Amino acid sequence: MALNTILTLEVATPKGLALRTEADSVQVPSSLGEFGVLPGHVPVLAALKSGILRWHRAGGGTEVAAIGPGFAQAEPASVQILTDLFARASDVDVAAVKKEREEAEKALKAFDGNAQDAGYQELLRAIEWAQARLDAAASTQN
Repeated sequence: MALNTILTLEVATPKGLALRTEADSVQVPSSLGEFGVLPGHVPVLAALKSGILRWHRAGGGTEVAAIGPGFAQAEPASVQILTDLFARASDVDVAAVKKEREEAEKALKAFDGNAQDAGYQELLRAIEWAQARLDAAASTQN
């Protein structure tokens, strides 16, 4: 049996398939830290946090996107990601996202409730998602 040399990367959101491409390698932001997947990877299922998804394209070049919390399943020839949120770095409006993050941070500081409240957790997720998009956009500037 020949070893796969290419991965199929798929990202699905509630709106449908956000990405389907081939890659030489993929880096995923899991809840326990970033992990990389190469062709032939052992099967694994991981919980994801908001962060940067990177994939090295077959033939050269690196692509970057921000993803929200979800799940990733890696197999020897593929990586499937299920998430509510996905944004390519090139699509991020940095000024608008900075404003979103600032507004969420202000609301969090003014929050009058328990850290376990759904409203508090929602504000934290909004800040994390904004930061993931800003980090993705910044990573393409380097």
